[in-house]
Amino acid sequence: MNKRKVALGPGAASLILIVVVLSLAMLAMLAQIGSRNDYSLASRSAEMITRVYKLHDQSERKMAELDAVLARCQKETTDMASYLALVAENLPADMSIDEDIVSWQEPLDNRTMNCEVKLLEPGQKERAKWVTYKLKVEEPEDDWEW
Repeated sequence: MNKRKVALGPGAASLILIVVVLSLAMLAMLAQIGSRNDYSLASRSAEMITRVYKLHDQSERKMAELDAVLARCQKETTDMASYLALVAENLPADMSIDEDIVSWQEPLDNRTMNCEVKLLEPGQKERAKWVTYKLKVEEPEDDWEW
């Protein structure tokens, strides 16, 4: 059998080295683009979550304010009808009452937290119970992309 020798010249090694370096450079560039996109998405998500938690905080503070009003009114009366009338008189300005449901909204930028609380009978351990605690987004974010 004839054995053929394949001889690569000095230019072939340089060519292989150039292909390897270009491939690694392309992989590095793709990794950088991917990490930049991941960082952008993570920062937008963190900002959105911060806004939502701020709304939750505001609504819980309003609930505490309402609970203080309910505690004062509960000390003065035990009848449900007079209790609701007294609560309606002492309710904070941005809250409204319809029968035994107190409702209010917490706005922040383009988001609104709709809150509703059911008032329980006076004399019970719990004075109010959450009915609705919903986040509503009025329009998409400015930087929303499809």
